[in-house]
Amino acid sequence: MPTIDELRTRVEHSYERLRMPSWPDPHPDMASPRDEEYSRVTEPGRYDIVHARARVWVEKLSEVPGVELERFTPTAAGRQDRDRFDRGFRITSSTPGTLPLLLLEQNASDDEPTVPSLRISVVRPDFEVERVPDCGCDACDFGSANFLESIDETIGAVVGGPFVMLRGKGWNAHWYPEGSAMSGRSLPFNHVELRELCRRLVDGEDVRLPRGTESFVGHSWLT
Repeated sequence: MPTIDELRTRVEHSYERLRMPSWPDPHPDMASPRDEEYSRVTEPGRYDIVHARARVWVEKLSEVPGVELERFTPTAAGRQDRDRFDRGFRITSSTPGTLPLLLLEQNASDDEPTVPSLRISVVRPDFEVERVPDCGCDACDFGSANFLESIDETIGAVVGGPFVMLRGKGWNAHWYPEGSAMSGRSLPFNHVELRELCRRLVDGEDVRLPRGTESFVGHSWLT
């Protein structure tokens, strides 16, 4: 069974052979974006890199024993633009206690315009962990390496485990040993409390969660 670091190395080597576009961070040394960059989208097609990176991950994960792939089809119309996706994969491991990983691709739209994006979710599409890029305007461009690293880190967190996803009314949070994130209104705890709560959930303790909270705990696929 490969380690998560070995998987990431395989992904990097296979991706390099695709010769996809790459570009440096246009805001080095944490330089502030210019005002005009917030309303500008330069070369939206180059963001196809996020779909390409995801497909390499799909390929490499499919080589792991016990992993199965399912093409994921979007639901019918009526979905809000930010929540829609055009195609994707649901990837599962036969290892007990693991969470399904969803890699959902959204095409660029000429209406706004938008750029190609990747949504990384667990269990269901609405349990979103990361979206790359989150925006796509030039002000939010930190270079191609930044976007690829975000994809690798997020997928690695779910696959490598442990990983916890929580969602309540108007808020959501996730945790893994190297990081955590929370968003929404009326958050029921701070980051320190989140880390402690999630560690207890991973250890199988009986934890009292805020009323109405949905929780999912995933362990490593690679055991």
